[in-house]
Amino acid sequence: MRIIKPLGNVITLTSTANSFSNATLVYIATGNQATINVAYSNGTNRYSFSIPASNFMFVEKSPTDVLTANVAVSATAAAYKG
Repeated sequence: MRIIKPLGNVITLTSTANSFSNATLVYIATGNQATINVAYSNGTNRYSFSIPASNFMFVEKSPTDVLTANVAVSATAAAYKG
């Protein structure tokens, strides 16, 4: 069973940086292969990774980090129990 607790509305993440209201966990779903970039708030890239087509992933990040994507993906801040 897969459970997600969204903390906001789903947005379309693209090349415009988004911090997801300082969330530390972001759910990303994509129909096409996507490259996700995680950057410091000043725009300096921290790391990048790929998500295969028709897949989803949870990204854990620092609250002030921002995300961008090379193609449009669906994304929302999420919560989890540790």
